Amino acid sequence: MSTVSDARIVRTREALRKAMIALAEESPLDAITVRAIAARAGVGYATFFRHYPDKDALLADVADRLIREFLQRVAPLLQDKDRAAAARSMCDFVLEHLAIYKALLAGGSGETVRAEMLRQTMITMAATRKRKPDGPLDDLMLFHLVSAILNLLSWWLRNLSAVSAATMAEVIERTVLTPVSLLRKQPPVGL
Repeated sequence: MSTVSDARIVRTREALRKAMIALAEESPLDAITVRAIAARAGVGYATFFRHYPDKDALLADVADRLIREFLQRVAPLLQDKDRAAAARSMCDFVLEHLAIYKALLAGGSGETVRAEMLRQTMITMAATRKRKPDGPLDDLMLFHLVSAILNLLSWWLRNLSAVSAATMAEVIERTVLTPVSLLRKQPPVGL
């Protein structure tokens, strides 16, 4: 019995996530209602609240899944110290999920959603670290890495026609990934 129930929960949550992503392709996040999400997912309005307390919780779940999928793709490249390939992979991933990334990073909610995306990414990355932080520099570098990349991607999503994915990847690699890796090798005095 619980397996059937669990499968139904998984299916309903997946339907709600897909509905949120589909609606984000059509409307600004501020305009998307719980009622619209439930209708698009094919579930009752009350059913939505059995799975998520509000739209923001669903959005956080969508963002968390994107972040985890993103990290699974990019982490091996970063571990191999192939920063250029990692940056290209980041930009390709964003293009593959363009609508939801536009909604999350360059949509009408702007700073609020970007701040939540930063918070969610920091939590996810901290939870998936292979080793514990050595001190405040590790946390500072993680914060800088995540916030700088999110800000660059946000700008890029508003200027897609002006800057190619290859150029954006090079910018990310040269302005964020390489400098952060150099700082990790030679931390500033006092940190």
